[in-house]
Amino acid sequence: MTKYYTVGLRHLETFGKDKKGVTAIEYALIGVAMATLLAFILGDQNSGFLGAIREAFDNIADAIKSVTISK
Repeated sequence: MTKYYTVGLRHLETFGKDKKGVTAIEYALIGVAMATLLAFILGDQNSGFLGAIREAFDNIADAIKSVTISK
């Protein structure tokens, strides 16, 4: 029984010292932070930056329609 305990304890110590997956986790956290920031900045299609772009294109389309359809 003591043999299995010491083997298990050694495996836990080795697992605790293993840093192979830390970089992948850090990159994942950076990706989530960037996606959240972009979602906050861009907003949805009715507000924020994307909403402003959509409104600008709608205004341009309306101006073109008024010039071409009126004749």
